[in-house]
Amino acid sequence: MKLFIHINSNLKYQVADLKPNQRVGLLVKEFASELVSNQDFVEDCEVYLKNEEDDLDKGKTLEESGIKQGDHVFVGRCKKVDVSINYAGKEYTLSVSPSTNARKLRHLALKHFGIGDDDGADLLLWIDKNTYLEDKNMIGSTTDYPKCSVSLLLASKEDIQGAPEEEVLNDHLNSAEYQSGAMEESWGMIENDKRPQWPFVIFWVVAKSGDKYFFRFDLTGYNEFAPTAILWDPSTNTPLGQSKWPNWNKRTKQVFRLWGKQCLYLPCDRLALEGHTDWPQKHNYLIWKAFEDTITKYLIELYQTLNY
Repeated sequence: MKLFIHINSNLKYQVADLKPNQRVGLLVKEFASELVSNQDFVEDCEVYLKNEEDDLDKGKTLEESGIKQGDHVFVGRCKKVDVSINYAGKEYTLSVSPSTNARKLRHLALKHFGIGDDDGADLLLWIDKNTYLEDKNMIGSTTDYPKCSVSLLLASKEDIQGAPEEEVLNDHLNSAEYQSGAMEESWGMIENDKRPQWPFVIFWVVAKSGDKYFFRFDLTGYNEFAPTAILWDPSTNTPLGQSKWPNWNKRTKQVFRLWGKQCLYLPCDRLALEGHTDWPQKHNYLIWKAFEDTITKYLIELYQTLNY
C-alpha cells in the first residue's frame, strides 16, 4: 500500500510503498532515521494517523493499526504542538496532535474568530510571508524538535504579499520622478480611509488655480497595461459632477469631456487609446510602453493639462 509520510522540520511529505503486514515501527526507522540513532530514540519517536490524538503502537502491523491505502501519517518526536494563530491583532492558542493538518487547523481558527466560510475562503495559515500551509501539511512538520511550538498568521495572500501589481506601483512611488512632484505638491495619493481597494487608486493633481483635482485610477494589470482614470469626488466617493470639471481653456475642455467612454481623453489612457489607431503616430511620446512606463507619466500629463 502507498502511504504519505510527514516528519519534523519538513513540509514536503514522502511516499512510502509498504505491505499491510509490516510493523508501524518500520516507519520510524525508514523515515526518521536522523532521530533514531539508538533504540531509546526509536521509543521516543511516535507515529500518528492524520488528525488523530493518540500515537500508534509501533509493534503492531499497519493493517492492525487501521492504516489504509493513501493515508497520511506523521512520524516524529513532538507528541503535542503548541500553536498560536494570529488574525487581525487577535490571538488563538491551542495544543494539538502533531498530525493535525492545516485544513483542520484553519477550520478551528475560522470558527474561533467567528469568520464564515465565504469570508474566510481566501484566508491561509502562514509560517512567514513566503510560506503558507497547504491543506494536507501536518503541523508537526513545522516544528524543529525539541521545539514543539509554532506561531502562524491567518491572512490572505494579498494581505501578506500584496497584489504583485501593487508592489510594482509602490516601487514607482518611491522613484525620484514621482517623489519630486510629490514634494513640490504637484500631485499626491489618497492614503486615508477614502482609499479604495486595489486595483483602484485615487491620486490628486494641483491646478494653476491652486485647486486639487482628484482622479480615480483603475490600475488593472499595472504596469504591463496602461492605467485608465476618471475625475473623482472623494467627499461623496462618486465620479465628480460634470459642472465641476476643469474647462477654462481649449486643452482642458478637450481632455475633460463627455465623449462616449468613462475615461479621460488622453493617449496614455488604456480605454481612450482603443479605437484611436492614429494616436501611436501622432502622439507616440504619450503612448504607454508596457513594463517601462510608470504612473508618473500619466500624472505629468494631467499636471501639464491643468496648468496649461
